[in-house]
Amino acid sequence: MRNYNIHPGALLLSALVLSLAIFSFAYRRQRPVAATGTRNCLIVSDIHFSPLLGSSEKDTALKRKLLAWSLDNWKVYFEGKPAEMQMDSNMLFKDANYAILESAVANMKRKLPNPAFIVIAGDFIWHNATPADSLLKKKTIQFIAKLFKENFPGTLIVPAMGNNDTYGNDYDLQDPKFLNDFADAWAPNLLRTSGDSLKKNGYYSCEQGNLKFLVMNSALLYANGNHPDTAAFMLKWVKASLAGANGKNVWIVMHIPPGVNGYNGQDFWRKEYARDFVNTVAKYSSTVRFVICSHIHFDDFKVIYSRGKKPAPVSFIRLVPSVCSNHGNYPSFEVARLSSTGDSIINETSWYLNLSKVRRGIPPRLVPWADSINLKNNFKLKEISATGFSELINTIKTDKTGQAIKSYANFYDVGSPIGVLTINKDTYLKYLKADSLKASQ
Repeated sequence: MRNYNIHPGALLLSALVLSLAIFSFAYRRQRPVAATGTRNCLIVSDIHFSPLLGSSEKDTALKRKLLAWSLDNWKVYFEGKPAEMQMDSNMLFKDANYAILESAVANMKRKLPNPAFIVIAGDFIWHNATPADSLLKKKTIQFIAKLFKENFPGTLIVPAMGNNDTYGNDYDLQDPKFLNDFADAWAPNLLRTSGDSLKKNGYYSCEQGNLKFLVMNSALLYANGNHPDTAAFMLKWVKASLAGANGKNVWIVMHIPPGVNGYNGQDFWRKEYARDFVNTVAKYSSTVRFVICSHIHFDDFKVIYSRGKKPAPVSFIRLVPSVCSNHGNYPSFEVARLSSTGDSIINETSWYLNLSKVRRGIPPRLVPWADSINLKNNFKLKEISATGFSELINTIKTDKTGQAIKSYANFYDVGSPIGVLTINKDTYLKYLKADSLKASQ
């Protein structure tokens, strides 16, 4: 029989290695799950959360209380206020209350516990807020950001600013105080270098793996705005960033899209800015993999075509639907399936809450957003690409059965009955025309 005498030092070393292994395993279980291995992301927009629902905008006593209370006390107050806990068809054409916001984030977490990243395409503030509400606006953004950061710790969050996200009036350019407060609210999920750029310029970039985000400030480009020098500088920054992408694939994120509003035929941006942007994206279409916008509260797309006598589809823009139901739409958010390289979209699903079906007495966080529209399935698309969307436009135009128009309307209004007032057999062609953007000579 052999003698298996073991040196005491070896026993100590073995115990140390085992302890380190156990500690490492425990640490991996406790820390936020790294998102680099996942292949899905969340895309959210137009939350428009109002802490004042059920009260008058002139209720200065409530506003003073909200400013004095902690964010945790906000939650307690909302849970005891019927208007903030309502979840039914009466919420149509209203900003999001606490119940809708909490339910939305809970369902995002349920559908995608560990997203690769989260893109939020702007408009956090409620409609009709005034400059006098600046401190309340600040706290509202902090409240929303806290909810996301608590549910998705360690996840990269890429927020853009919308036209309501300002301490001024709607569409006013953000002042330095707002930029600083907005960036600080999203830290540390918004990277520090990105936050510093946001504070300085009002726009920023950030990276994850081979993917680079360029987050623009569309308040500079708005059709009725007047910021020529700053707008020109930002558009030059976009060009320089794309030219110097160094092999990275780029997503461009902003709130207000370029082009024409299919609903009223008006330009979203000043024409010269839209022309400049479309030409830039067409030029660098091999680098720009995705452009995300919102603003209209509905689900739509735009195709960018190359210049020339025979323009070809080279890039596309997605207009994502809103969490709030202010436009008569159902509350919604997007889960996007990423390619194996994590820098392109291969499918999207819009999950929405049918407000007419919500059962009473269920806590908002437990209300399931069970209805969905799958982008590829809804349109029978072969691929999510500029070519795919261009072919879809032609399919809808030439369809004689009306089924393609119906699918387009169902997609646009994310399942809500409001679609009959937007896209129908009499209006669909003007929407499709607005969905095409051609690079100019």
